[in-house]
Amino acid sequence: MDTDLARTFLSIVRDGSFIAAAKRLHITQTAVTARIHNLEQQLGCRLFVRNRAGARLTPDGERFIAYATRLVETWEGARMELARIDGYEESITLGGEMSVCSPLMLKWATRLKSEMGSHAIRIDVADGMTLQERLGHGLVNAAIVYRPEYWPNVQVEHLMDEKLIQVASAACPEPYVWVDWGPDFREQHDIAMPGKSKSALSFSLGPLALQYLLQSGGTGYFRARVADSYLKAGVLKKVENSPEFSYPIYLVYSRENVSPALEKAFAILRETVKEESDWSQQWAFAI
Repeated sequence: MDTDLARTFLSIVRDGSFIAAAKRLHITQTAVTARIHNLEQQLGCRLFVRNRAGARLTPDGERFIAYATRLVETWEGARMELARIDGYEESITLGGEMSVCSPLMLKWATRLKSEMGSHAIRIDVADGMTLQERLGHGLVNAAIVYRPEYWPNVQVEHLMDEKLIQVASAACPEPYVWVDWGPDFREQHDIAMPGKSKSALSFSLGPLALQYLLQSGGTGYFRARVADSYLKAGVLKKVENSPEFSYPIYLVYSRENVSPALEKAFAILRETVKEESDWSQQWAFAI
């Protein structure tokens, strides 16, 4: 069963253009155009009007969104359900953003394997938008993200709030290292500290940036739980009178596809969140 045509259509809808969809799907723009032409021929209607701004849906294209979404979700749901691993009752695929893996996803996976040994567990790590698209397509059962998308039938549950604090290497506090914790953080950071985000050294991954600070020195924003033991050991020091920022974490899943196994997995996650305190020494990040 070929669902590539429907996937390509939905990618253009979400990204707004054939070019952006091609980048997301890692194919050429010519391939995207050919797929949509094929789809339009099969349906007997035009789905998009292309212009300089991107791609605009026709009325038929608007109506096809629901059908394309159901097509992809039905196929992926069937694939996940039927492709069971021998010897296991059920497979559960859970997504998490890279920074959440340090160490919440690791702790959750460990407990799931211990307490739900009859289930096959798959952990999928990607950026938040990709994970939520995979959730919509039935490729993951649930995901932990920082910026949830409020789509129809998707449950968004606030798990916890982390705090981003500014810390510096006790040995060498220079330079200022920009750590990209997402657009919300950037907006708040730029208001509180104008110009500081334009640093000559920046990271898109918090754990990697922290390892840099520990090895080479510098100052930057990190999660308070992760920095805690380094602060107590005197390796890092908190920058006094610096702004602090909230960094919420959410669990997202489809309300229509919650099974008893998923409910148990969610209960284990909530317990894990309550039990966690010091996270700094639980993720040996290799550079």
